[in-house]
Amino acid sequence: MLAQSTHHLLWLREQDHPAISLPRWQQQVELLGNFYQSQACLILQVVNNSVQVVCARQNHNFRLNGGTAFEDAGLLAVIDDYNGYNITQSTGTDFTSDLSQFNQVLSRPIFWPDGELFGCILICDPQQAQYRERLTPLMETTTSLLQAELKHVFLMQQVKMLSVQDEQTCMLNLYGFSLMAPRQLSLSRRFGSHAGIILIEEMMSESLASAKEDEGQKIRLLGRIIHDNLRDADVSARVGHRQFIILCFVDNESNLDALVARLKKQIAKEDSNLKLVTGQSYFTPDTQVSLEPMQEKARENLNMNKLEHHKTPR
Repeated sequence: MLAQSTHHLLWLREQDHPAISLPRWQQQVELLGNFYQSQACLILQVVNNSVQVVCARQNHNFRLNGGTAFEDAGLLAVIDDYNGYNITQSTGTDFTSDLSQFNQVLSRPIFWPDGELFGCILICDPQQAQYRERLTPLMETTTSLLQAELKHVFLMQQVKMLSVQDEQTCMLNLYGFSLMAPRQLSLSRRFGSHAGIILIEEMMSESLASAKEDEGQKIRLLGRIIHDNLRDADVSARVGHRQFIILCFVDNESNLDALVARLKKQIAKEDSNLKLVTGQSYFTPDTQVSLEPMQEKARENLNMNKLEHHKTPR
C-alpha cells in the first residue's frame, strides 16, 4: 500500500477541519447572491462525478440545500469546458439535475492547489444585468478566498501523509502501518477473511557496503514489487532499513505460501543478486488475536529462517 493523499475524495461538509470556516463560506454565498440579485447562489463540491451542495442561498426552496447530493453530467461538462478566464454562462437545458429549473446559470470552477477540481460557484438566474461585468472581480475574490482555505487543508493533509510515509519508497512507514493495518484487520474479520503476516528482509551482501546508491535502488525495487503484487485491501509498509511487512487477506494458508513464492520469484526475476529471507504467520478469522501477536509469530519465523540462511554455504 502506498501512502496516498485523499484530500480530493473527502466531502468537506462531512469533516470538521480547522482550516475551513463554513460560516465564512456561507457569508460569501450571501454576498454574491445579494449583489447578483440571484434566485440562488451555490458552492458545490465534486467527488468522483457526484456533486454535493456545500453552501446555499435560495430565494425559494429549489431543493438545493446544504448537504444535498446529486449527479449532473451536464454540470461536469460545463466545468470541463471552462477556459480559465471568464465566468461561464449556461442555460437550464445544459443540466440534468434540479439545476435545470433555472433559465441562466453563471459558474466559476474552484480548484485544489494541486490542480484537482474541488467544485464550483453557481449564480442561478441573476437579475443584475447592468453591472454584471463589474461584479466579476467579486466572484474572483470569493474564489481566491475559498481556494486559500483549501490550500490549508491540502498542506495539512500533505504533512499528515508524510508522517505515515516512507520517504525512499513512498510506502507506509512503521507508524502508518500501525494506523492502517488494525483497521483493515478488523474490517476483514467482519467478512470472515483469513489473514497472514509476511516479513521480508533483504540480507546485505558483503559487497554492498561500498554501494549505498545501489542499496537504495534495491530498496525501491523491493517496495515496487511488493506493491504491484498485492491487492487493494492488503497493507504493506517498510518497517526497517531493509525490512518490509505485509498484512494480506487470503482464503487459506496455501494462498499465503503462494503469495510468498510469487514475490520471491518476481524479485529474483528482476534482480537475481537480491538475497531475501522471509517470515510468515497465518490466522483464521475466529482466532481473534491482535496484530502484535501475529507480527511476533512472523518475526520468530523470520529469525529462524535467517539462522538457516547463515548456516547455508554460499
